Amino acid sequence: MKKLILTRHAKSSWDNPLIGDHARVLNDRGRKNARAMGAWLKAHGHLPDQVICSTAERCVQSWEIIGLEMESTANMTYETGLYHSSSDQIAGYVRKAKGDTVMLLAHNPGIGDSAMRLATQAADHEAFYRYPTCATTVFTFDIASWDKLEFGAGTIIAFKIPREL
Repeated sequence: MKKLILTRHAKSSWDNPLIGDHARVLNDRGRKNARAMGAWLKAHGHLPDQVICSTAERCVQSWEIIGLEMESTANMTYETGLYHSSSDQIAGYVRKAKGDTVMLLAHNPGIGDSAMRLATQAADHEAFYRYPTCATTVFTFDIASWDKLEFGAGTIIAFKIPREL
């Protein structure tokens, strides 16, 4: 049995029009939401042993805050290819994972599409279809290794958005 945690980066700032999209940082709400999501994940025992994260600054900062809240010692990988990635590309990164509980942080539309495509059944939550910032889905897969990951095979055990925490 494998567990996958898919998280969209927390809310980022649009205050500085001179920086590029890849360099955008979290705003105050994003930092607060990332702390809340990290605390929720820890409280529910959803602790990754491997994290795969986009190199975009808002993803990196999201993980730093979430990981700090979780007191994480996970194996960390930053992947440039997760920036603007499709659900097929995201699945490709997961298929190469080695951990038992893997967390992947990336961007919409790819992360939301991945959650929908991986699930055997969509989460019973209206926000699941728009996958807002810091939205997180926790799946289990009845597989021995990640290279066996298939779309439509994941059981959603939790879906959370920061507004509910």
